[in-house]
Amino acid sequence: MARSRIVSELRKKVALSCRIVGTQGLTRGMLGHVSARIPGTDRVLIKAKGPAEEAVELATEKDIITIDLEGRVLEARKKGLDAPNETAMHLIIYRKRPEVMSVIHTHPDWIVALTACDKPLIPMYAAYSPPGMKLVLDGIPVYPRSVTIINRELAEDFMRTMGEKKACLLVGHGMTVAGGSVEEATVTSLNLYELARIHGMAYAIGQPRPISEADIFEYKQRAERGVIKFGSSARFESDWRYHVKLLQKRRS
Repeated sequence: MARSRIVSELRKKVALSCRIVGTQGLTRGMLGHVSARIPGTDRVLIKAKGPAEEAVELATEKDIITIDLEGRVLEARKKGLDAPNETAMHLIIYRKRPEVMSVIHTHPDWIVALTACDKPLIPMYAAYSPPGMKLVLDGIPVYPRSVTIINRELAEDFMRTMGEKKACLLVGHGMTVAGGSVEEATVTSLNLYELARIHGMAYAIGQPRPISEADIFEYKQRAERGVIKFGSSARFESDWRYHVKLLQKRRS
């Protein structure tokens, strides 16, 4: 596939991801951004900010700009667009983790509420959403500051918390997710949001309890046998197609 076509398809995915996370309530309006590394390059596609930007829920390909790993804008399809203030958070992940191909930063209300109240996420379910359980078991670090990550110093500080994890919560702020593709980062963001939503409901009722070690062991065994595939590309692509079709249905 020609390079220009690869970039064009990737730009469409970034815009689609923006609309999905916006429509699903992970963020809204001008908050949050989705980015993707252009394979084999030091360039990144990212949802732009500025006077000409559209809300995340309404993002189109024209809202996706190209930047380098220093944050310099290399291409913008319309005037009045610039890199987001928190571009540094995306770029530090790309520089430190070459396997990451997409980063999503959103402001879910449930995450803001839970981190503000210092309520931890625990493995409180399995069958309801095994991928959500696995996120907890893998560990979801919490960055303790509630500031926007606008420069390399703060980005380095944030990265010391996130490390090699798929996701990181930011106290009173939101969450950042890294994935091997736009599809993976999007689906992981949705799974984490649902995990937080159910936790919010549970904490409102009482004190949630973790599932048994026996059930956790059972699901780990199923994963080893290939009965369930927590992190397979096929699973991410299937969930991605569902959310794309759901978005299309809502717009029709």
